Amino acid sequence: MRRLSEQQQRLAALILEPDHSVSDDELLELLRFSDAALARERLSAYVNGYPARICEALDEAFPAVRHLAGETAFGEIVRRYAARVPEGIYSLSDAGAELPGFLASDPIGERLPFLADLAALEWRIALAFHAHERSRFDPSPLADWGHEQWEIARIELQPSVAIVRSAWPILDLWDLRDTPVSEIDLELAGRAQAVLVSRDGFSVSCDLVNSAQAVVIEALLEGAPLGAALERLAATSDEVADVSAWFAAWVARGLIADCRAAPG
Repeated sequence: MRRLSEQQQRLAALILEPDHSVSDDELLELLRFSDAALARERLSAYVNGYPARICEALDEAFPAVRHLAGETAFGEIVRRYAARVPEGIYSLSDAGAELPGFLASDPIGERLPFLADLAALEWRIALAFHAHERSRFDPSPLADWGHEQWEIARIELQPSVAIVRSAWPILDLWDLRDTPVSEIDLELAGRAQAVLVSRDGFSVSCDLVNSAQAVVIEALLEGAPLGAALERLAATSDEVADVSAWFAAWVARGLIADCRAAPG
């Protein structure tokens, strides 16, 4: 008799790759049924139902990917991806976590090389929508801060905040998710974009930011103090950091959850 893990792996293979044949005896052992016809009927429910649930979850999370890939191609993507859905997920809303990485190596990437980055943007949008936001930060206690305090300031951004970078105009592509494909005429080459994703009430906002702001936000999201974030920018770019304007805009939009002078 197989171990439980072996039974689970075999049953998963039959569900994810329904072309695999299985004898009545093996199926009865796997499903612990006494009637082969009933066992096959129960297996077919999983074979047809599991991909359908995965497809529904990905449809909801990746509308632009589905639209630009086309319904047929997207269905094929779902079929190939179903076996890569992360193990141990407790909600179908998490089913698309690995799709951006999957698309980076999937054959469709040769035809639509921007698709993986577009999927990365849509996944961050989905995460932002479900993020548990913290209270808005009150900046009034910072009015008397000096240079030394700002140097070591730890700026904590809301859980929804993320930066998604791409060599492609992914925000423009995302905006085309409801435009008929036959009407799309978008220049792709040489149009890299950095997108700031955040929650705005019950909706998600996506905004283009320049490379300088993107570098600083990425460093802050990694937990770097403001001074270290600006040092990273100086080491990688000649762009000027307008920190005061950025900080004021972040506060006004509620992107900051906390800010404190924390050495080390």
